[in-house]
Amino acid sequence: MTRFLVGLIAVLSIAPLSGCGGGPPSTSNPGQPPPHGGSLIHLPDGEGFVEVVKKEAGGAKAPVDKEASFYFLKDMTTPLSPAPAAGTITIGKKKVELKADGEALVTPSGPPIFPSGGLDGVLTVEIGGKSRNIPLDVR
Repeated sequence: MTRFLVGLIAVLSIAPLSGCGGGPPSTSNPGQPPPHGGSLIHLPDGEGFVEVVKKEAGGAKAPVDKEASFYFLKDMTTPLSPAPAAGTITIGKKKVELKADGEALVTPSGPPIFPSGGLDGVLTVEIGGKSRNIPLDVR
């Protein structure tokens, strides 16, 4: 009887380690990457995602074109329709107007807006007739 109990305890302690989908997601198959290779941020109220694509600046003062692009997605493969046509990004007290460029809103050409490397600030756009403030913290 003792051997039976020891065997049962061993089997029950190993069982949770194997099985079907009960554990955390696999790192060997993280799923489909965002369509433009950026970072995804959930939009408020489950309205979809904003994919943030950041281009590394060449230097602290060298002009950069489209340093950050913001793509609005309904899901991982479908663009949000209608996508925001304009927006702003606020970094501290600095407010930068974004312009539409194809499917994205992009930062204007000029000196780097994010010289520290990270993209911190608040993205403000209109989605579904409502103004949305989306906090950014992209590294």
